[in-house]
Amino acid sequence: MTKKFPHTGKRLLGSILLTIMIVVFLFPIYWNLITALKPSTELLDYPPQLFPFHPTFEQLQKLFAAGDGVFLTYCKNTLIMSISTIVLVVLLSIYCAYGLAILPFKGSRLFFLLVLSVFMIPFQSLLVPLYDQLTKMRLFNTKLGIILIYSTFFLPFCVFMLKNSFSQLPIALRESAKIDGASDRFILWNIYVPLSIPSIISCIVYLFIETWNDFVLSFVFSSSDSVKTIQVGIMNFGKQRFQSDWGIINAGTLVSIIPTILLFLFLQKYYLQGLTTGAIKE
Repeated sequence: MTKKFPHTGKRLLGSILLTIMIVVFLFPIYWNLITALKPSTELLDYPPQLFPFHPTFEQLQKLFAAGDGVFLTYCKNTLIMSISTIVLVVLLSIYCAYGLAILPFKGSRLFFLLVLSVFMIPFQSLLVPLYDQLTKMRLFNTKLGIILIYSTFFLPFCVFMLKNSFSQLPIALRESAKIDGASDRFILWNIYVPLSIPSIISCIVYLFIETWNDFVLSFVFSSSDSVKTIQVGIMNFGKQRFQSDWGIINAGTLVSIIPTILLFLFLQKYYLQGLTTGAIKE
């Protein structure tokens, strides 16, 4: 027989493993922070220092001053595209999910499977045809073109989440409202949507993280500073002929992760609850 650990021993081992995992996951963020606070003379010190000896905001000043403040333009572009994608996708997902979950029609299950099949297609395989299509539609290097691409790729996940959330609500809610003469639009926005707030918030957080942190799509489908996003801008700032400016790269990265961290901290309760309810199969 194998000797079992005492209860306290198991808790201690679990705490040690959890502490190691936390350090592993948080160390890159810490390294990003201290690098952004180091002066240029300390960036390439060897061996690398775990603490900045002379902390300064030099890198952040360089970031916001570069290119006559073009970094703020990148932030504004990213914010506009993120919010526009969230509004468009959430509205379409709510209507589509309500129709699939509450108002099934002939072929609705097949339609839902077709929507989910988008998950099986790697977006990288569609970059060339999308590039060609946007060029023909004169939407290449426009915010609208990138917003439409974001919406196309992220819509299926939100439809899946909200359909499952709506399906778990008692059908008696709709039947009772129908008896009182309520329309489906009234039922959707006054009963189903308020009761599905956690799932909707989960979709909002997911969409914001995906669009705010996107690099590949915005890099391929934008070419001017008026359209480029924050991630592409950080890459452009860091590019030099023979070396990379790690100070400005880390400063830009530090600024870019702040909104997503704050959003998750404020909405994590609803986000986790929404993922739990929306992921349950019918």
